[in-house]
Amino acid sequence: MARILGLDLGTNSIGWAIVDKDGADFSLVDKGVRIFSEGVKSEKGIESSKAAERTGYRSARKIKFRRKLRKYETLKVLSKNGMCPLSVEEVKEWRTSNFKSYPLNPEFLKWLSTNDEHNINPYTFRDRASKQKVSLYELGRALYHIAQRRGFLSNRLDQSAEGILEEHCPKIESIVEDLISYEEIIENLKEYFYETGVLDANEKSGYAKDLDEGDKKLVSLYKSIQAIVKKNETDFEKGKAEIIERLNKKDVLGKVKGKIKDISQAMLDGNFKTLGQYFFSLYNKGKIRNQYTSREEHYLNEFITICKVQGIEEINENEKLPEKKFTGLARELYRAIFFQRPLKSQKGLIGKCSFETSKSRCAISHPDFEEYRMWTYLNTIKIGTQSEKTLRFLTMEEKLKLVPKFYRKNDINFEVLAKELIEKGASFGFYKSSKKDDYFYWFNYKPTDTVSACQVSASLKNVIGDDWKTKTFTYKTINSKREEVTKSVDYKDLWHLLSVATSDVYLYEYAKDKLVFDDKNAKAFSKIKLKKDFASLSLNAINKILPYLKQGLLYSHAVFMANIENIVDEDIWRNPTERMFIQNEIAKLIDNNTVENSKLGVVNELIKGCKVDNCYYSKEAEPIYREDLKKKVASTFKNSDSQELIVNELFPIFIEQLKKYEYIIIKRLDEKVIEFLKGENENGEIYCSNQNRLNKLYHPSDIEVFKKKIIKDEFGNEKVVLGSPANYLN
Repeated sequence: MARILGLDLGTNSIGWAIVDKDGADFSLVDKGVRIFSEGVKSEKGIESSKAAERTGYRSARKIKFRRKLRKYETLKVLSKNGMCPLSVEEVKEWRTSNFKSYPLNPEFLKWLSTNDEHNINPYTFRDRASKQKVSLYELGRALYHIAQRRGFLSNRLDQSAEGILEEHCPKIESIVEDLISYEEIIENLKEYFYETGVLDANEKSGYAKDLDEGDKKLVSLYKSIQAIVKKNETDFEKGKAEIIERLNKKDVLGKVKGKIKDISQAMLDGNFKTLGQYFFSLYNKGKIRNQYTSREEHYLNEFITICKVQGIEEINENEKLPEKKFTGLARELYRAIFFQRPLKSQKGLIGKCSFETSKSRCAISHPDFEEYRMWTYLNTIKIGTQSEKTLRFLTMEEKLKLVPKFYRKNDINFEVLAKELIEKGASFGFYKSSKKDDYFYWFNYKPTDTVSACQVSASLKNVIGDDWKTKTFTYKTINSKREEVTKSVDYKDLWHLLSVATSDVYLYEYAKDKLVFDDKNAKAFSKIKLKKDFASLSLNAINKILPYLKQGLLYSHAVFMANIENIVDEDIWRNPTERMFIQNEIAKLIDNNTVENSKLGVVNELIKGCKVDNCYYSKEAEPIYREDLKKKVASTFKNSDSQELIVNELFPIFIEQLKKYEYIIIKRLDEKVIEFLKGENENGEIYCSNQNRLNKLYHPSDIEVFKKKIIKDEFGNEKVVLGSPANYLN
């Protein structure tokens, strides 16, 4: 007798039952259900995540705590310099109590209070401090109020732009600013908009079909620029200024930046020099709340104005970076009021490499990944003419001809690559097309297929030059110990700087001072944006695979070769002859694998047919078996000229397996490579004496997003199972 437990799992309950099984009879022992609270919150029939609610509360607590920290730092500087009716000790006591015991000094509470009848409020002090000398307490109250607000700070790492125009207009502006004629503007903008995909030379209208709302906005922008050029044909400078003004119109900006621009315009129209002056004019009207303001354009400029009016002169007007702009008291106040906590590192959230599980995945914006992606794609392109029955892979010369086409700032269509490979005047299309023109080229990609460009590499090449991958910049700097040291950086270091820097101004200053770029290139360097996404492999694995891709190997072949160096015994690998022999033999295994497995699959299919029909080996039936084999080979290897040779090769194997009535076990490619390295080869030479190192062999199937189970079917063929055998994939 067996006792069986059955469970029925629900979202907020578990049903259970216990039965006794005696042969074919079942008897219920007990049953029940356990109900527990749901994992979601439901209000008025609307479900929401409890985790999201908790996250919202936690975020609010963090923001509140950081505001207290900022107030604490500001009060500490103010009290230290006599701008606040608190002693430094009283301020520190507030911090020591974890901000629970707020200072209750009567003078301090009076300093914080407002009185509209006597015109005492923070905006009054901010307005007055930006126009004339005020008392220390009034100055402190104005600065403390600025610390409580601070405004919106744009972060170059934040890629949540609200509109497509907000993304493209700064790029277009940087192009237009450096051009000196309408011809250049028309040519450059036409190329830029072609790369975005909204222009199409094959369409009568000149614009692509089926555009989404974002692309339609780009078309509208392109048309408006064309109209400006046409209107100002005789005055280039006026037209250029009008184009730049159009690129900065309010409809280009998102909601926040649009509102900020409104306030800036209102300040300009009302002749208000600072945000405090403008808000003071609105105070009695009650229109100050729910306004979007800019930290640098509004609050920082007001802070600088107040410092100048109040005689706090430690400000260097020539410095663009706020961190370097202030010294002395101005620096202390700036750091207390405008300190911005750096974004938390997200390294822990990045997945691990499929091949090297101890290393994190590489960012897709890294130049080495872009090169790896480019060569992986190039090695898959096939070409043929109408007169040819099959397609062939590109030659190395043809691949090198296409490489420059990848170095651009926007993705392209395959059509751009195809035009580089065909004769002038010829046409081309997808291989499955029914075109019957002898002067026609076939490809295994459609003309409209998207090809990923090397965008970051192109940007670095534009600002550094053609030697961007080999050039090294050397400069002197001060380290954390305040010592002068010499530092050298290459393109990898510059990419890392772009990935972590939060300020365009900082990047511009770095390019000017450290890299000695001119204004144009320094500005272009500071505007380089990186996509926030990650590949399946680590940078280390990519750099192992890349050399073999550049030799022309298909991706799957290059992966097998990539880590052989760390598997083969060091003394053998150092020998150039041995190394070349190993690489050639593994290449043969890879090249022959598909054909060999297909041959063995033919034998297994025939044995399966025998098992289904209950046929066994007999000497008299050999001619029939041979005819069956011929038919199977003919259907499997239709385009092969060596069908008879394949039959002669497989027939003895088929007969031998039929006598045993067993399928042939078909080995995986990595098993064949490992056997070769272990000494199961023609020479019998062992190339890897340490069996543990064999586990380091890369296998292309390891890069799949979901882990697949590899099982062998009744023929010995390997099949992929996702989840369970019930999801068997033929």
